Amino acid sequence: MRMTTDYDLIVVGSGAAGLATAITAGHFGLSVLILEKADVIGGTTALSGGWLWVPGNELAQDAGVNDSLAAARTYIANEAGPHFDGERVDSFLAHAGEMVSFFRQHTAVDFNFGNNYPDYHPDHPGGAQQGRSIHPKPFDGAKLGRALSQLARPMPESTFMGMGLNSGPDLKHFLNATRSLRSAAFVMGKIADHMFSILRHGRGTRLVNGNALAARLFRTVLDMQIPYRTSTRVVDLVREDNTVVGVVVDANGERERILGKHGVVLAAGGFPQNSELKAKYYGHPTERNHHVSLAPFANTGDGTSMAISHGARINENLSSSAAWAPVSIIKRPDGSTGRFFHLIDRAKPGVLAVTVDGERFVNESTNYHDFVRALIDACDGRQDVQCFMMCDHRALRRYGLGAVRPSPLGYKSFIRSGYLLRGSTVEQLARCAGIQPGRLEATVARFNADAREGRDALGKGSTSYQRLLGDSDFTPNPCVGEMKDGPFYAVKVLPGDLGTYVGIDTDSETRVLDIHGQPIPNLYAVGNDSASIFGGAYPGAGATLGPAMTFGYLCGKQVARAASSEQGATSSKAAISSMTTFA
Repeated sequence: MRMTTDYDLIVVGSGAAGLATAITAGHFGLSVLILEKADVIGGTTALSGGWLWVPGNELAQDAGVNDSLAAARTYIANEAGPHFDGERVDSFLAHAGEMVSFFRQHTAVDFNFGNNYPDYHPDHPGGAQQGRSIHPKPFDGAKLGRALSQLARPMPESTFMGMGLNSGPDLKHFLNATRSLRSAAFVMGKIADHMFSILRHGRGTRLVNGNALAARLFRTVLDMQIPYRTSTRVVDLVREDNTVVGVVVDANGERERILGKHGVVLAAGGFPQNSELKAKYYGHPTERNHHVSLAPFANTGDGTSMAISHGARINENLSSSAAWAPVSIIKRPDGSTGRFFHLIDRAKPGVLAVTVDGERFVNESTNYHDFVRALIDACDGRQDVQCFMMCDHRALRRYGLGAVRPSPLGYKSFIRSGYLLRGSTVEQLARCAGIQPGRLEATVARFNADAREGRDALGKGSTSYQRLLGDSDFTPNPCVGEMKDGPFYAVKVLPGDLGTYVGIDTDSETRVLDIHGQPIPNLYAVGNDSASIFGGAYPGAGATLGPAMTFGYLCGKQVARAASSEQGATSSKAAISSMTTFA
């Protein structure tokens, strides 16, 4: 086994949590090495929407939003219920705003304020109408230079012709391209810019959402000259006298021992692609045709498995094992399989979801996490946990359905592939999908009767968050409309996830705890490798990335502080002095 030069800190994983840890530790004087199993940088973050849920951030304060950390704590406690972890939540709230300020001041990372973007349950105690969710500013990928090829690309199904669509105004322009000259001009301009970028750089360079956040973090890593390795799998931890002092890696079949004298940070993205761990913790069938994760295929639980093998405790005291997401499976033209995240189509007027018994089971405009929780409950005891999203022809051409784009883009190829089911009548659609015809007809009749009055029996469009995802031009309820104009269409939807919630148990300072509840010296976990602080709930947009970057920041700072205490060197004293700005 080969031995290499040692570092102060080794970070396993290159998503937002890992990069935030490395950048912070590097800023405060530590030598850091980032190890990434995949051949690209960015982890789950690069595929995500990029939102961060961070109460007390300076963008909200600058916008005059009247919020408090006490209200945010009340909200989290209400959402988490009996699974509330007060110490870790208090640590998150104490450092979230500080983290945002640090990255805006010292790195290439910057954000836009989520204007009028509410929590997912704004009507619950402590819920907010805006201020807690922020979004990364778009980034010019050309600024990465040659390193652009090392940045993970977004999933094709979340793009338009490979071009990322920014949440908010961008998406609205694309939906209105056939109804507004201004929107049409906007879309044509973006397509032209995108095509030029492909010719010049081999891919689009206007990066948005999570791809922009990953790129901004990556740019900072390059600016700080923090070393990183891709295609390098960490296979074990190195311990001396019970203290973690490094890792063993496998790169191209060669084993190598790398030392990190002040510790190792596990930020490998949890275990959403590990069949064994999912079967153990998820509680519903998780085979490929029953559950689909949106996380990278490299997220196979390496960090979790290593931690368990070294005596770490797993925290499964959560109401949900993962951040759930409704997903449909797509057959691409080249024969490969795609994954589509049903984020906003569920909230559009004229769209409803039913199980195979033909009954609705949830308010379709609720957030994606709660939608899947309801689906799992509705299908309890069944081998097939699935539902069908459906709409009529008008809604399909106006809003699209799943991966099917709205007019003027075509939809018949999706019918030929079997992704989009069609029936000239509701009864025919039911038979095509294997749904009980009579019960579906009765469900649609009730749905339409309520829709004519602008209301919904399950409360579709009942909160500001739900109405935000509807059609603001549709009245009186932007989420409620009839499904009446055939032909009718349906897409099969499965439970999926954005990442795991069950994870390594850590304390409020990100230290990994053993089975007795004691810290394992020099071992830390952040991001989806650590257990969620929200007790299995999903409070708002960015509920994974907000804590990921906050605890990554806290971890990097804490390790640097501990290292300075050990070294007592003049350079470390200078680092501590600079830390007081963000103490």
